[in-house]
Amino acid sequence: MSTELNSLRNKYIYCHFSFKRPKGKDYGLFAVAFYNDFEGKRLIGHLTKRQRLWQNHQFITAIQSYNLALDAIYQCQGRLKALGITQVMLVTDNSTLAGWIVDPTKNKNYTATMDKAVEPYRIGSPKEIVIGIGLCEARKSEKSYKYCKEELAVNELNDVEDSSDSNENEDAGTRKIVNNRIVIGDNYKSAIDILNESGELY
Repeated sequence: MSTELNSLRNKYIYCHFSFKRPKGKDYGLFAVAFYNDFEGKRLIGHLTKRQRLWQNHQFITAIQSYNLALDAIYQCQGRLKALGITQVMLVTDNSTLAGWIVDPTKNKNYTATMDKAVEPYRIGSPKEIVIGIGLCEARKSEKSYKYCKEELAVNELNDVEDSSDSNENEDAGTRKIVNNRIVIGDNYKSAIDILNESGELY
């Protein structure tokens, strides 16, 4: 994280996330970038990791990138809380994924995979996220894809445990969905909720 983190004036920051599937490889490059403004001009820091693909499928890998974004938030939430940050707003340019984040049951073919992405970070889970998570409306372009580069990856592939293939027929009884929204921290807030509270965009 850069010194920009120490100059935060908002109670929330923005987490852009994306991925790239290198041709002929069985792994993906996943990147997250944290910004101190809605437009994505004030970079706080970025992270790129290699991870074996859950499945070589565009939508499955998009969900996997969401999982990595949650993990990045989990890893730095202690520092964010210490700085008074109470909310992280997720930013994606994938409107389909955004719809599934809000309502994981929207396409039942991918509900189990969405559950897989979120399960480790729910309340009471080993990697419980205690900071608030919100979602911005999908935008035309996000600002983490440019970090999906081999030379920026912080880990070698053998540093990552192999992930099992996604099972789209996973027992529906394992789902923990409240009001068709994923409950990760104490509550769910949309970008509109944040703006109504703060009166400012960035």
